[in-house]
Amino acid sequence: MPWRSVEVSEQRARFVVRLVDGREPLARLCREFGISRPTGYLWRRRYEQAGTVTALVERSRRPHQTPGRTPEGTEQQVVALREQTGW
Repeated sequence: MPWRSVEVSEQRARFVVRLVDGREPLARLCREFGISRPTGYLWRRRYEQAGTVTALVERSRRPHQTPGRTPEGTEQQVVALREQTGW
């Protein structure tokens, strides 16, 4: 019999539905689903804030800001210098 494949979003939805039901403790559900307790709390918080299972989708980990980024003007000067010298 082949392994049954389960999408991550479906697994998160099952986890949250069972957690919100209130019959099982969070720690037990986390062990069963193979996730850490902080991840379980994160999924529960996202569900409670949005009120829907669609809030459990994977989010980008890209930072919103890059404080050490080179200013646009300086970047353009470097690019122009590279084009001049052939680097």
